[in-house]
Amino acid sequence: MKKDKMVLVKDSSSPYFLKTLPWVTQALTTLLFIFYFIQITFLFVFGSTWFRSFFALTTDGVLHGRLWEFLTYAFLHDEVEPPHLLTNAIVIYFLGNQLEKVLGHLRLALLFFGGAISGGLGWYFFGGPMHEHGLIGASGVVFSFFLAFAFCLQEIWIRSIIFNQDIDSNRFIFNPTFFLIIQVLVLVFVIFEALCVVFDIPTGSSHTAHLAGAIFGYLYLKLWPVRTYQSSCPRAPSL
Repeated sequence: MKKDKMVLVKDSSSPYFLKTLPWVTQALTTLLFIFYFIQITFLFVFGSTWFRSFFALTTDGVLHGRLWEFLTYAFLHDEVEPPHLLTNAIVIYFLGNQLEKVLGHLRLALLFFGGAISGGLGWYFFGGPMHEHGLIGASGVVFSFFLAFAFCLQEIWIRSIIFNQDIDSNRFIFNPTFFLIIQVLVLVFVIFEALCVVFDIPTGSSHTAHLAGAIFGYLYLKLWPVRTYQSSCPRAPSL
């Protein structure tokens, strides 16, 4: 039986090459570490939690008009738990690199910010007891990336096979087996988050924020699909 193959062509001479460099993903990931560095500086050098308190999402902050907290909370992470930052940053970096090459710079940024804001709104209106502590972390963004990557990008692979189409600024043919595995994993994550909400299972995370980010990521590319065109470029040889 012939194995599934993935083709990836990187042509630095292509006019699309610079357009598909994922610099927005790299900039956003860098911002996560910059914010974290500022946090630990305030906490361990100045002995102050002001920076975290001013940018984390809290009900009190929103009531006092600090609406920017619906976005800025996503750039903050627990100062004494570096894995919280590293896990989110790694997922955002690797999935964002792929998504940005397909969506472009602006749409990747909108996916990031939309996932963050959706996660914040999900926590604010449905977070329950989590309101007592406020919200930090980019997990809502992570889930928006998960859903966009797993359930929308495979359609590009299907169109490339059936209609001989390719995306406008990249050259990818996606491996169907790989995407099936990713889809199963993402479904497991989403079902777990939903069960935690339904049965009120405490885990220290805001499951409503995760689910809201996932819903946004799915709808984002379903309602605004990736544009395709009839490719005039020859197919690359299979690797």
